[in-house]
Amino acid sequence: MTHVPYKGSAPALTDVIGGHIALLFADPAPALPQIKAGKVRLLGVTSAARLPAAPDIPPLAEEGVPGFDAAGWGMVVAPARTPAAIVSKLHDAFRTVESRSDVRDRLIFLGLTPQTSPPPEALQSFIDAEMVRWGKVVKSAGLAGTE
Repeated sequence: MTHVPYKGSAPALTDVIGGHIALLFADPAPALPQIKAGKVRLLGVTSAARLPAAPDIPPLAEEGVPGFDAAGWGMVVAPARTPAAIVSKLHDAFRTVESRSDVRDRLIFLGLTPQTSPPPEALQSFIDAEMVRWGKVVKSAGLAGTE
């Protein structure tokens, strides 16, 4: 395959639909409507688990690529010197919002998988693990810079 850089999923999806490129790793939000409209054919999701918005679409790990698990994630962050009491208050507020069924339903509609946020102190170990995990991929692909 040849990597073709795009300025977002929408123009890349347009080129898949138009037959200008053969395939794309796309975000669920712009891709799911095109899949449902029959304009593109989904080969699988990159997460280890099925998407709540499209439970009939298998993960690539079930489609012949064992162990494949590459799901995007996001975090809400604050400046490093934010007092712990403020971080705790913000975390509690986000936990309240993310537990609302209307918010969870909207996230699923957008093709996301709602999560329950762990405590802020646990997030650093998650980031550290992701850095190690993806650092190995970068190095094995020969993309790592010199140290």
